[in-house]
Amino acid sequence: MNDKISVKPDTIYLEDLLEEIANGGYQIPVFQREFVWKTSQILELFDSILKGYPIGSLLFWKTKDYKTKNEIGPYIIKKSNSDIKYVLDGFQRISTLFGVLMNPKNFPEEINHIKLKEFLIFFDIKENNFSKQTRKDNIFSIPLYKVYDNRELFDFIRQLDKENITEIEKNEYIDNVRNLHDILHKYRLPYVEIKGGDIESAVEIFARLNSTGTEISEDYILSARSYVEMKFNLIDSITEFLNTLNSYNFEDLKRDMILKCIYNARGTFYYDVNREDLLKDNLEYFTQAAYIHIEKTVKFLYKKLFVIDIRLLPYPAQLIFISEYFRLNPDPTVVELQFLKKWFWITTYSNYFTIYSLSQQRNAYQVFCDFAQGKHPNGIYQINDDIEFTTAKYPSKLNFTGVRPKALQLFYLKSILGDNEPQDMEGIKEIFISSKKDRTPGNIILRLSSEFDQSTDNKILNNFINSNSDILEKHFITKEMVSLYNQGKIDDGFIDKRNEYLKSKEREFVETMEIIKYIE
Repeated sequence: MNDKISVKPDTIYLEDLLEEIANGGYQIPVFQREFVWKTSQILELFDSILKGYPIGSLLFWKTKDYKTKNEIGPYIIKKSNSDIKYVLDGFQRISTLFGVLMNPKNFPEEINHIKLKEFLIFFDIKENNFSKQTRKDNIFSIPLYKVYDNRELFDFIRQLDKENITEIEKNEYIDNVRNLHDILHKYRLPYVEIKGGDIESAVEIFARLNSTGTEISEDYILSARSYVEMKFNLIDSITEFLNTLNSYNFEDLKRDMILKCIYNARGTFYYDVNREDLLKDNLEYFTQAAYIHIEKTVKFLYKKLFVIDIRLLPYPAQLIFISEYFRLNPDPTVVELQFLKKWFWITTYSNYFTIYSLSQQRNAYQVFCDFAQGKHPNGIYQINDDIEFTTAKYPSKLNFTGVRPKALQLFYLKSILGDNEPQDMEGIKEIFISSKKDRTPGNIILRLSSEFDQSTDNKILNNFINSNSDILEKHFITKEMVSLYNQGKIDDGFIDKRNEYLKSKEREFVETMEIIKYIE
């Protein structure tokens, strides 16, 4: 490959870009991540175009001999042997534009019909906005590909002319749709074209030039490099692995966490590993090894620690550390797992991963590795044995945005499940006791999806609160609280009592860990 690099910033009309894509002038390298945009992101993109907002720069790399994917959006694209530009950044936007604006009639035998519906977006000529769905009889709604296509737009306007609406309205609606048509055809996209060099150089150049602040993720760079050097597509591999975690509600696990586990799989603390180290080794081997440890970790978190949703995981580092535990100790005994559970609860309640510097985190990691190999009693690193860990204050609200609220929810789920394991794909449903729907912990009853679905009667709050006392105790509801509820003393009695009871029960649990002081 030519090592000389040239960089050319420029702009291109959207219509020219789409035409070149259709003719095979732009290709998608195999290491690109799959299309992941949600409907809201697609709608936002077209809203930005309608308003004349910039939608970010694109990165193209002009080089040779790259294996490519054959789809952009729902369409199978042509292959070209000359003047190919590879899309390095902007794939989600390009897929959206091409998938939404191209007329399916122009690709009669080159359509992925399953994906086609994902890209069917409508423009409401009356409201002047975009939507995913529309009524079949809505004469004011038109698919965007028909707005973009000259002939389809002409037919639509001719049909609209026959509708029973006032001339003023008709002219307004026609102006709206023609305005969008013109905007789409005249819209210019900034791009950077790189010639020569290697993939890492190309991505680094774009990261420096890109004024939109688009993040070039580590797994993207690794995937690009590893595919060139090892023919291993890391991005697709991680995507496939994440899909296997769906039954544990961990499919949204961050990719950087997986990468850190891959780094650890080499036997080195993830902070001390760089990209070149991985590329010199067998990246595919360490990736597959890491998947085994991560899957064990996710299953352990889900089944034994009630982390039934990735959003409930207090600290990402906990997953990374426990993954390393299963690498060092693949078949722990029941007793060892009990100690590991205790380590999780201590690190959850003690702010463990926020109080140490980087050098101290290395020490904490080494202590934990010793723990995994039976060389340390509890895996907890303490700078000074006389200093006691403390909890954060009891949370004022129950949500997924802080470690302390997550800790309380996990404790609550522990109370509900006891020695039982959650079912696969379990979920949490919230029931608010007060009509105010305040998120104070005392006002929220957590129900498992499976538990909630068992009894129709229990879906009614009144029936649930007057149900079996053993069930209520698991939800921190006493007979006194039931009496207050039945007297209508909810905001001025029930919730305060329940908050205090929750605190007392949580305090009892935290104090069993011995090295943590409970703070209200």
